[in-house]
Amino acid sequence: MSEWADESASEGRVPLQLDEKGVRWSDGDVSVQATWRQVFGVAVARDRAYILMPRRPPEPPWVPVTMRQLPEGIADLEALADRVRARVAQSGYRDGGPRRPLLPPDVLMERVLARHEVPGALEVPVGVGPGGIWRRGIDLMAAGSAGGLAGLYLGTMVASGPVIAVAVAAGALFGAATPVATSANWRSVRNPRSKPRVLVLAPDGCVVGLPTGPTAYAWPDVDSFRESTSTQTNGRNCLEITTATGVVTGRIDAAWFGAPLPLIVAVAEAYRKRHTAA
Repeated sequence: MSEWADESASEGRVPLQLDEKGVRWSDGDVSVQATWRQVFGVAVARDRAYILMPRRPPEPPWVPVTMRQLPEGIADLEALADRVRARVAQSGYRDGGPRRPLLPPDVLMERVLARHEVPGALEVPVGVGPGGIWRRGIDLMAAGSAGGLAGLYLGTMVASGPVIAVAVAAGALFGAATPVATSANWRSVRNPRSKPRVLVLAPDGCVVGLPTGPTAYAWPDVDSFRESTSTQTNGRNCLEITTATGVVTGRIDAAWFGAPLPLIVAVAEAYRKRHTAA
């Protein structure tokens, strides 16, 4: 199995295509093609179905399908999901794991934090966090100094607003004499490949931005990802991570994700099952 789905410029929007080889999808700008061995799941959220596949970051690890894009003979999104699940089950996708030595959690986290490429790794879209307008204000403050950008980077894998505020404020004070609002550093804040990350999934394990800081786990150490609520997030929905010993190791506020939480849970669970015997 290759690491990523094939992507190329699209000649126009076409309906979703499912055939013996796999999936082909286009949004009018880009065309994405994946084999059935690459597809690792499907989820239906709101008015779309999402076919889960490995796309090179910063692209989300799925393609969205609306009712208007359904192939002929498929009546609705649930019928599409059933068709994809059946084909994935036939393809033996769990046999498509990495053909390389797995990285231990500490090395995986080191590579992720250094933004080095990890073969097969996926990133879920990041939201603005609790208090979205306030969060965007932090981006602007960080762009005002090199130190501020360093502070913002320090908080990129942390799900706690106060922690990020302290990190960014400290960075801004430290580097306030170095304006970079029109520099390459400012452009890097707007660059999708430089944006913060909250959850990175790799064949080796996952790196999660918990309120206590970034944490890496090997897949045998993770029992589940699920949606829940918590006093830690003031009763808001959150992604809950449970270890193999049954301990809830952390919760991430749903506001930190740039997609519906049920979709994030579906991606994380499908990817985890792909690389475990679960």
